[in-house]
Amino acid sequence: MTPTHEAALNSARDSFGVLKDLLKGLPDAAVAYAPIAGSNSLAILCAHSIVASRYLFSCGSGAPRSFTAYRAGERAASFESTTATVASLEASIDAALAEFETILGGGRDAHLPEIISWPGEEGAPTRSGALCLVHACAHLREHVGQAELTRDLWLARQS
Repeated sequence: MTPTHEAALNSARDSFGVLKDLLKGLPDAAVAYAPIAGSNSLAILCAHSIVASRYLFSCGSGAPRSFTAYRAGERAASFESTTATVASLEASIDAALAEFETILGGGRDAHLPEIISWPGEEGAPTRSGALCLVHACAHLREHVGQAELTRDLWLARQS
């Protein structure tokens, strides 16, 4: 694993660790709570964080996949998560981290400057492998912050 891929993995471990910590002590009902109509629950934020990280880490590790298929498939499905429990989210996070270690372990220095493009896929970003890794970490941390706020709103609602 390159130092850059290892840094991305360590960042993911830190961010998903925060997600797991904020789930501790919550009842299962809390993971389905959305503060306002159209906002995302903890279940959705966790599910989307996992699939987006998987996709971007793969792209940054020499295994890009169709952007269009990702958006229509895994990404869309992650926003429909309605049956999660605290335990299932924790298990999903643990499984994802193990998978990310494998994905990022396949990353090579040559993948970092590679420009990833998806010919014929309208709206697909053009990024280097390195930017995919950076974007994955930033995107994940953004959703961790949203999850923290969602948890805080749930707790405030209970008191």
